[in-house]
Parts: sequence; C-alpha cells; structure tokens
Amino acid sequence: MDPQPHYPMDYLCALHHTPTPTTLNTLLNATTSPPRFVYGVLKLPTALKYILDEPQSTDMVSRMTRATLAGYKLYLPSPHDPPVMLPSRDPGDAVEGMLIFGLNEEQRNVIYEFEAGLMELVGVKVRVEVFEGVEEDVVTRSEREVDAGAFAWKDGACEEGLVPVVGTNWEVDEFVAGAFYENMRRAQMARLLE
Repeated sequence: MDPQPHYPMDYLCALHHTPTPTTLNTLLNATTSPPRFVYGVLKLPTALKYILDEPQSTDMVSRMTRATLAGYKLYLPSPHDPPVMLPSRDPGDAVEGMLIFGLNEEQRNVIYEFEAGLMELVGVKVRVEVFEGVEEDVVTRSEREVDAGAFAWKDGACEEGLVPVVGTNWEVDEFVAGAFYENMRRAQMARLLE
C-alpha cells in the first residue's frame, strides 16, 4: 500500500499511522472485542465514517493502522467492484489492509450489515508494524501479531467467476475517483457545515 499524493488526506494519515507498543496496547484494551481488519472501501476513513454515520470530524485515523493478513488472497467479483478475500493454499499469499480499533457494538453491527451477505466474519491473526523509537537518526520498528475479525467470501472454496487481484493490496485509485466516493465525501463535508 504505497501512499500516493492524490489519495484523500485522511487515508494518507491512516497509512502513516504507526502506533508505539504502549499505544497499541491501549487500543487493544479499549474494548473487549477484537479490532476489525478491512481491505476494501472501509479502509478509507471518510468511507468508514460515512457507513458508520459518524461526523467527518470524528478522529478515526488514530484508531487505524496498516495490517497484513497472511494466508489469504484478494479477488474481484467484477472489475469495478471492491475486493473480497478467500483463504489461500499458497503460504506466500497475503492481504494488506487497515486494522480498526475501538469499535463499539453498534459500529461493529453496522460494519457487519455492510459486509455480510456474500461475506462471513472470521477470526484472523494480522501483523501490524509498531514504532519502537529513533536512535541516532535510525527509526526502529517491529511487528506484532494481533487477533482481529475480518470478512471473507462465504463460499471460500469457490473462486469461480472471481478475478484474482495482482498483488496484496486493493488499489483505491479508481474508487476515490468515482461518483460513489465523491458522494460520500460530499455528504460528510455537508455534515460539517450543519
């Protein structure tokens, strides 16, 4: 997930948010439910706030960080759809996305309604990068494994009709340039003016 200058600013901030070990522990202990791993539309903070009916001023970025899920692969139901993921037999396959911490029950239910249907909630272990510090101008980071919930294609054994995504990340470029995201963005901005 290489940040691009044309990405929405809140998404760029989320991509760059790397918690310290203390911050990660605080985020993990803020609720009894595991964080959600998202890899499609909901990895965009504005889209997430729109779906959750949260004001645009709500700080979601500090509750998000990049994460990688090994053992899964991304697919597209059709060329312009957001991705779905399926378990993979290839141990080298992985899915890059965002981990969202601190969702309350109502927010988790909204995400469930948004993602469910052809998807099912599964328990996964994702890797997140943790900022350890800076010493002599050298940034030190480590990885930590975190339990999370994620939505996977219900018919996990059936790839028929699905188009494999090249790589480990669903590129958001087409989506953020489209009318659906623009309408979400405008609705969120209008709420700021209310």
